[in-house]
Amino acid sequence: MPDNPQTHRRPQVRPVATAAKHKFAAGAYVILVGKSDDTLFKVTRLLPDGGTGLQYRIKNEQEGYERVAVERLLTAAARR
Repeated sequence: MPDNPQTHRRPQVRPVATAAKHKFAAGAYVILVGKSDDTLFKVTRLLPDGGTGLQYRIKNEQEGYERVAVERLLTAAARR
């Protein structure tokens, strides 16, 4: 009896998706691209990818509200 080719198929190997990791941690100070370089923001919360990249909630101490910013628009800053 000839071998059935379907019984000897190798299973297809699929790549494993890895979760993207945030570049900045909560509590880190960052600069928002497009704002003044003197304006520091503190990362208050890490958010998931909203379709345009990993997101963060950030807050400037002089403002009474928080913003949401995508990671590609943030740069690390040292606290002054």
